[in-house]
Amino acid sequence: MKYKYVEKRIPRIDARDKVTGKTLYSTDRYPEGMLRARVLRSALPHAKIIKLDVSKARELAGVEAVLTHEDVPGHNGFGIVTPNWPVLCVDRVKYRGDAIALVAAVDEETAEEALSLIEVEYEPLPIIDSPEESLSPDAPLIHEDGNILHTMDIPPKGDVEKGLAESEIVLEQTY
Repeated sequence: MKYKYVEKRIPRIDARDKVTGKTLYSTDRYPEGMLRARVLRSALPHAKIIKLDVSKARELAGVEAVLTHEDVPGHNGFGIVTPNWPVLCVDRVKYRGDAIALVAAVDEETAEEALSLIEVEYEPLPIIDSPEESLSPDAPLIHEDGNILHTMDIPPKGDVEKGLAESEIVLEQTY
């Protein structure tokens, strides 16, 4: 059976425009009136939010909206297993980059300026920087219900110790 395209060189009609930067993607299109959004993210890995003042950002000309956790309707959480990850932080941040506020403005410069006008006062909290430390009985809680998201029982299969003993090379490393 002969195929028209299988095992044939087919020229990409869009290749030249892509490699020269002429191709427009959805992120390259800016419809008239489109707002630009920016997110204020935590610079600290674990901290209590003492103060969050967005009033100056809201007053800046060209800013259409500044949103905080108070503006999130319904449940302010999402997650793959448990919806315990806030869309916008309420009273503390749990990692560097946690979202605190959103800004929508007429252009990128105004959105960035609005972010710089948002005042956040933090109280740093202890951090956990290893899985072993997170399991310690006196470890600070990252989530209210504990530092273990999910557990499952995996039935043992085979003799691990025997397998290691019979191995020519065993590599052990902590990541």
